Amino acid sequence: MSKLLYIALGVLAFVELYAIGAAAAARKCGEKDWKKCFIPFYAFYVINRMTGGFTVLSIPVRKMHGMLIALTAVILAACAYTFWGQKNLPELSAGPLKQIMTVIVVFCAFLAYVTLVLSAKKIYRRFNVKREGAFTLLSLLVVTIPVLFCYVSKNEPKTLKEMY
Repeated sequence: MSKLLYIALGVLAFVELYAIGAAAAARKCGEKDWKKCFIPFYAFYVINRMTGGFTVLSIPVRKMHGMLIALTAVILAACAYTFWGQKNLPELSAGPLKQIMTVIVVFCAFLAYVTLVLSAKKIYRRFNVKREGAFTLLSLLVVTIPVLFCYVSKNEPKTLKEMY
């Protein structure tokens, strides 16, 4: 159970770190509720509004915050089920259960990763970043996204109408 708590705290720590960069970018874009970014997962709602939507694996993302909340819940549920299985099931059943849950966790984590990188790329486009490719490469280390958001928030952003 303590492993699950550490995973949940790690996810929450990342969400709050992301909120710092999202708040800086939202403030520069003139979002009136940029201070609410520090509410867990609300930053994804604000970023979704700032990007105007995007696609992940050719699927349009209309509610980024809802998608990431659902993916996080599935990851935590799969981890909890795995930990439960390791303690309560015989070894013959616990091994395959762990493998199946690992596939689910990896798939959900991959979708969340791609979503964060693509939304960051859209934010860079909105802030007229000159070296968008370099910023996108740095975004592949997902932890750098909040720092990059703070950095690009020094630029003057485009409106959503100018982007399309």
